[in-house]
Amino acid sequence: MLHGKGWNILALLCALLLLGGCVKLEQKPLDKRFYALEVERPGVALTTFASPATLLVRRLQIAPRVAGRELVYRTGDSAWTADFYNLFFVIPADMLTQDLRTWLRDAALFANVVDPSSLVLPDYILEGNVSGLHGDFAVKPAQAVADMQFLLLKNTAGERSVVLTRSIRKTVPLAANTPAKLVRALRQAVTEVNIELEAALRGALARK
Repeated sequence: MLHGKGWNILALLCALLLLGGCVKLEQKPLDKRFYALEVERPGVALTTFASPATLLVRRLQIAPRVAGRELVYRTGDSAWTADFYNLFFVIPADMLTQDLRTWLRDAALFANVVDPSSLVLPDYILEGNVSGLHGDFAVKPAQAVADMQFLLLKNTAGERSVVLTRSIRKTVPLAANTPAKLVRALRQAVTEVNIELEAALRGALARK
């Protein structure tokens, strides 16, 4: 049985427990930053079409290790990490595909550039795979890497033939090892990929 001082101690403990139950621990929200590559074709959009054909640009496929929204860094041999706090605003496959369609429309290589939702029967089909879209910090200086492969198919009476295959890898040194500088370097790298792809497509159409 508790007497005197014992009751006082018990009452104090109960009060502390009740007070603790009312306290809400507030944590500062994690600061995340979101980026978009916003790859745009340099110069003004062309208006004279290289071909009267219609091009279907399929959604680009992307390697699983760089398919998420998080920025990805290669830190060593077989060592990769994803940045939880710095992310693309939309997933890379959708972002790169939309920018590429807009680029090819501005390049006026084809009279029409459509996506798979179109009911138009395309004359050509462009498929692509992204195997690299990351920062490589395992090399000095660190660099942004854009590595893509493309396949242009001619679609004639339901039969498809390969017109062009092209693998393009571009690297751009980072001005500083920060997420913002990495995104800027990736934008330049993808721009250089699209410039080379446009030239290759223009050459393939000229040979037809």
